[in-house]
Amino acid sequence: MNSTEKKGIGERYLWKGVMVDEQDIHISLQDRGYVFGDGLYEVVRVYNGKLFGLKRHLDRLFQGAEIVKFNLHYTKEEFQSFFQQLVEENALHSGYVYMQLTRGDDGVRNHLFPACREQMPVLSGFAVHTPRNVEKIKAGTTAISVEDIRWKYCHVKTLNLIPICMARYEAKKRGAAKAILVKDGIVTEEKSGSILIVQNGCILTHVENEDILPSTTKKILEALSEQEQIPFREDTFTLEELYAADEVIVADTNTECCAVLQVDGHLIGDGNPGPILKKLQKAYEAAIIAECGRAE
Repeated sequence: MNSTEKKGIGERYLWKGVMVDEQDIHISLQDRGYVFGDGLYEVVRVYNGKLFGLKRHLDRLFQGAEIVKFNLHYTKEEFQSFFQQLVEENALHSGYVYMQLTRGDDGVRNHLFPACREQMPVLSGFAVHTPRNVEKIKAGTTAISVEDIRWKYCHVKTLNLIPICMARYEAKKRGAAKAILVKDGIVTEEKSGSILIVQNGCILTHVENEDILPSTTKKILEALSEQEQIPFREDTFTLEELYAADEVIVADTNTECCAVLQVDGHLIGDGNPGPILKKLQKAYEAAIIAECGRAE
């Protein structure tokens, strides 16, 4: 068994628009993603061999590219085909597909990137086999709070993730699974997902602006909240309000939606997943089944 098999990584990769084996990938030291982190990425969950919520992910990718003057080169239909190829060629039943683009690898390291029409991105991707962990999703998790030290382009899903890596390290060091980011006293989001709190039966989450990533999963939960007649509102809230919330929910592509039972040692509610979260989880699973056939 090779190292990629141990990690659950599929054997077939996407490289510059072509499906190849790992040994056929040759990354240039001049790649702008390597030297500047100048790139974008998306992660799409796969259930029952089908991509879940792909349209929302592609919409976000194209919105981000427009903001940072990035020529994606490929159409949404071509991206959809690339994602599907990664699923099919790796026989991916349950797991996720990761895809990224850097702003090219032609020329010598230079802060100035080429004009948009002259850019030729480097496209790559891979698939990871991992089962849906229903027990973990339903059991809930713990979190710490950390200062949000990121830049002013948090609304673009770029490769600049050092602050996120540092937050994840701090969470592990303090015995927690999640890291909740706080900026000037206001909760922004979780290191790799959205944070929602429940107050008196109403879901509250940070307004979408340059301080947070427009979450595809949160958008799904917003639609499901309307379907389930659960009040849903975007507004700011403090860490103290989060501690006092009836429920705290973390949401991202792989976590789906999960209860945060404890933050910085503060018990949330009675320390168990709450009724709003349970209702959303049931609706979320139904949405997976409706789009993918089976939630596994």
